[in-house]
Amino acid sequence: MAFRDFVYLFLTVNFLLHGVAFTLLGVVRRKKVYFFLTGTFAFLTAICFLNFEQWILMVPGTHYSVTVPLRIAALVCTLSYLRRIYHEEGSWLWKFRQRINRT
Repeated sequence: MAFRDFVYLFLTVNFLLHGVAFTLLGVVRRKKVYFFLTGTFAFLTAICFLNFEQWILMVPGTHYSVTVPLRIAALVCTLSYLRRIYHEEGSWLWKFRQRINRT
């Protein structure tokens, strides 16, 4: 197995496990905000799996790889998560914002 393949396999498994963990966290804590991160890791898992398998899939009718919209979707999920916890009192980002505002 080439080093490149090992890295993509490692990332695929790692992102898959993170997606499962955030899904369980969302169910156990009954907070919908964790499902944004589930989405992020689902899209990252798909990207790494495509790279591991060395599949080059194109978006129909364009010259763009399928990984481009997957990356955009992962970014949107992450930004949605951050926007949500920015205003959620007691979240780590809210506490960080309060600490910066005090200085």
